Amino acid sequence: MVVEVQLDPEVSPKEQNRQLEKIAEKIEYIQERRKQAARSHRKKKMRKLKKLGIQISKLRKCFGLF
Repeated sequence: MVVEVQLDPEVSPKEQNRQLEKIAEKIEYIQERRKQAARSHRKKKMRKLKKLGIQISKLRKCFGLF
């Protein structure tokens, strides 16, 4: 997206800046939505595990086994 705006020789510098700002806002929005979705999925998974009687804090860690 960003590269397309910068490589187009027919677009004025002012228009390039406007388009880059628009793209930056879109990227920020997408990143925020992904962060919200990840948080939501994590909370849902934790509720599901709790309902099954699984406590993450009580599980043994398996670092270094793989």
